[in-house]
Amino acid sequence: MNKDVQKIKKLINENLSKSKNEIRIIFGTPSKKSDNEVWFYRKLNLSPFNYEMIFIFEDDVVIDISISKYFLWVEIKSIFYMEGQNPEYKEISLFN
Repeated sequence: MNKDVQKIKKLINENLSKSKNEIRIIFGTPSKKSDNEVWFYRKLNLSPFNYEMIFIFEDDVVIDISISKYFLWVEIKSIFYMEGQNPEYKEISLFN
């Protein structure tokens, strides 16, 4: 399991089924591009690689989480959790 899949697995294990209020307490205010059902959190590092966490809600409860990986502000990969699928974690590379 690669490092990016490990990150989303940890997020899923710790935050799936949490309420919006709990997510706000843990991660703070979501970015301005968020709406009622989808919240975005950008994690900025002093590195050319940065991450964005995406929380998807239904009835104010987290039902899915995704991570997007950026290189110099260009999205290069998305990792999704697909419950009940095999494998459960799907990676989509935008540059092959």
